[in-house]
Amino acid sequence: MSGGRSWHCRAHDDAPRTPVMRPLLCALVLAACSHRPPVATPPAATISLPEPAPAPPPLPLPEGVPDTVAGHQLAWVLDVLARDGSVEKPALEAHFSPTFLAQVPADKLATAFAQLASHVGGMKIADVKAKDENHLVLRGSAPDGRFAITLAVGASEKIEGLLILPDTGGRPASMDDATRMLAAVAPRTQLLVAALDRGTCRPVFQLNATDELAIGSIFKLYVLLGLADRIAAGKARWDDTLAVRDDWKSLPSGVTQDDPAGTRLSIRELAERMISISDNTAADLLLYTVGRRTVEAAMRRTGHALPRLNTPFLGTRELFWFKLAMPVADVEKYLDMPLAQRRKFLRGLAGKVPTMEHVDEWKTPRFINRLEWFASAADLCRLEGALWSRAQKRKAAPLLDVLAKNAGLDAEAKAGWSYVGFKGGSEPGVMALSWLLRRTDGKWFVVTLAANGPDAIDEGALLGIAYGVIQILAKEGHAP
Repeated sequence: MSGGRSWHCRAHDDAPRTPVMRPLLCALVLAACSHRPPVATPPAATISLPEPAPAPPPLPLPEGVPDTVAGHQLAWVLDVLARDGSVEKPALEAHFSPTFLAQVPADKLATAFAQLASHVGGMKIADVKAKDENHLVLRGSAPDGRFAITLAVGASEKIEGLLILPDTGGRPASMDDATRMLAAVAPRTQLLVAALDRGTCRPVFQLNATDELAIGSIFKLYVLLGLADRIAAGKARWDDTLAVRDDWKSLPSGVTQDDPAGTRLSIRELAERMISISDNTAADLLLYTVGRRTVEAAMRRTGHALPRLNTPFLGTRELFWFKLAMPVADVEKYLDMPLAQRRKFLRGLAGKVPTMEHVDEWKTPRFINRLEWFASAADLCRLEGALWSRAQKRKAAPLLDVLAKNAGLDAEAKAGWSYVGFKGGSEPGVMALSWLLRRTDGKWFVVTLAANGPDAIDEGALLGIAYGVIQILAKEGHAP
């Protein structure tokens, strides 16, 4: 998530509780803006207006929240999240600045609150710290893990910045520390730090880097690569538009599933949604338009060690159908089918859109060793290298801007890097993170981590390890 809009939600690479593709880094971010909107000059004539409705009394301040403007705005945010995230447009306009709402319209903001509420609603506050009277950072715990909420108000006394992220754990001071800390996260983990030499990965540090693990929404990078190849071949342009289709809609994370059928969006906007907020419907719209076989071919060209694991290449709608709506026996039958029959089976799912009915029951891993998207850290490094290489050509140059829409880092970990592109993915038992980075000395790197296990992954712990590794790497001279 870069400046402007940025969400990563737990369902955290992805809302209402879609553990598969949650925006990783359950986040909603807007940059603060210090200026006031212009004030209109009142007309000379006297006009009788009805008395305004009295303002509602301020909410009680939770323990530890200061009695300041920022404190009262934070109390309101916590109250909305605790009440299932339901909030009307007038309330949003009363609490968020026009600058904020110009970047995230009220309808999209309401959707974000509804998605975040299932992850952070009812948060138990651990502590609240004030950077100054206009900026607060709250840390606390919710059923989905530990979170940090950063809130800023401007001169209008309305919210101009809001960030909700998993609260990271301890950060390693060395690669040996990272190895020890990873062992405590899950039974199967991997880490690769590689220098990128003209698109080729040169490992600097690696741990289990060739193990093929489930990667969640990071698969969307393969869709992006297939799209880039189509554009490079002159078969599409970034400003081409595609129509939203009801039969191609998926579940959150994202917002495209709420767009009416027939809404036309540019390929670039769909790609940005797919990466920045892990928009599942945007990803499926691009996948089905580009074509499974095109994406599969792009994946093979990157040198994926076991491309058969992702063939046929699934969309999010199909994966949700398998994991939320289909009897286990039928899933097993699909997995035992030969490739041609599986392709035919997927064609039979056309137009079948799963519902949110059973999402809250999805708390433990389901088929994560057989039915997911799979890649090793080494595969993902080659994928990042392929995206970097495509971006060096004029037609595909916007790739780097698309990837940078979501940095996936806090300010401390971002220091020392002049470019950050990120994608993450998760579902119960799965979490994966991948960064394309340019250090301030001009050198490019790839950092990828993943964890698979029989229980939910501690997202904050894995993020803390990743941030620490990236901070170590940021020191010039640490790696070639």
